[in-house]
Amino acid sequence: MEKKRALVYVEGLFHCADGKTAHGLVRHSDRFDVVCVIDSTLPEGDAGDHLDGVTREIPFRNDLKKSIKEYDPDVFIIGAVSEGGVLPIGYDQAVIVALTQGLDVVSGLHQFLSDDPVFMELAKTHNCQITDVRKMFRDHKRVYTGEIKKVKSKRIALIGTDSAIGKRTLAVLLTKELRKRGKKADMIYTGQTGWMQGWPHGVVIDALINDFVAGGIEDAILASWNDDTPDVMIIEGQGSLVHPFFPGGFEILTAGNIDGFILVDAPKRKNLDGFPDYPMPDPARVVRIAELLTEKPLLGIGLNNENMTEQDITDITKRMEQTFNVPTVEPFSQGVNRLVDRLETLEAI
Repeated sequence: MEKKRALVYVEGLFHCADGKTAHGLVRHSDRFDVVCVIDSTLPEGDAGDHLDGVTREIPFRNDLKKSIKEYDPDVFIIGAVSEGGVLPIGYDQAVIVALTQGLDVVSGLHQFLSDDPVFMELAKTHNCQITDVRKMFRDHKRVYTGEIKKVKSKRIALIGTDSAIGKRTLAVLLTKELRKRGKKADMIYTGQTGWMQGWPHGVVIDALINDFVAGGIEDAILASWNDDTPDVMIIEGQGSLVHPFFPGGFEILTAGNIDGFILVDAPKRKNLDGFPDYPMPDPARVVRIAELLTEKPLLGIGLNNENMTEQDITDITKRMEQTFNVPTVEPFSQGVNRLVDRLETLEAI
């Protein structure tokens, strides 16, 4: 099926962690062909150059109406997240522009755009659709059964010392490298951006009633096994085991019945995302919590390079490896080969 052409709208937020949906779509999407990214607060150019210095030939533009005319997208995607998942201020006018131009609208927010009578009337008038990704999973009510025991794939979970730290990004890179090496690998998404990226198996866990989170994770893993029998599943992490605002990490580790986990840390980040009075945790504490929960090993560490120089990366990589005795990489400058080498040592991969 031909991918729909998508414009990603992330006004005022591409430069920060709240633009992480846009960041994920710039780096990877099998569901949409991202034809441009919109944010008037940064210079026009290439979205990849703005994101991480890697040119991806995705135009970064300042003007929504001009870009709709120039790039002829089929879909308008809300590329930002917000505290509480509400539509950021001013984004309602951009949604109105998109619907008036006949674009379908996709949102991963907790605020359902398809419940808004103004938006729905415009969608009806202009023959377009509004898709609320979290709404798709809201009524998913499957309890945990233990059937996961029949799944023979090795399952590796990503955990972080904080939210918005690169867990999904590293999961994508690991899955791609495993596939390059001839392994049958699947990424199990656990958030709305993973669905937008087009991964076939997953669940948006923060859209579920709490009683059904474990069952949702198990169901996604069973679906992957039944469809593809992969050698290995990389399970996207959510939030942090120690961040009070973001739940989900415990269920991923326990319901996922994992064989090991990889930590993602931002050594130069001082405070937990969104909470300046909460210092970042000691990575050893997070590792210890995960080990106690799962009785499975830490397999490697991925570093988020924010505020890090090349020398910082070299020094911290060496220090982390000495401390934890596992391969440690900054994935964009060092690649993920050493992490995948470690995964391949697990029995039956």
